[in-house]
Amino acid sequence: MKTILRHSRTGLFFAGAGCWTENPAKARDFRLIDRALAFIAKWHMEEVKVVFAFRNGRRVFEVPPRRLEVGFSE
Repeated sequence: MKTILRHSRTGLFFAGAGCWTENPAKARDFRLIDRALAFIAKWHMEEVKVVFAFRNGRRVFEVPPRRLEVGFSE
């Protein structure tokens, strides 16, 4: 499973420094939820969701960052 970011409005996946892709397999893998959340906070990224993409590429599960932050603080 990969932990990646998806832009809510465009549907594109974050691939790196200003690069976005339609293919989740080419997206940057943050591996851990806390790394993805730290990256979002550091770069003040808006309109993104944390996505868990399974290796077969057929299923992705999106979660808004705020929902994950609440889960970590409790």
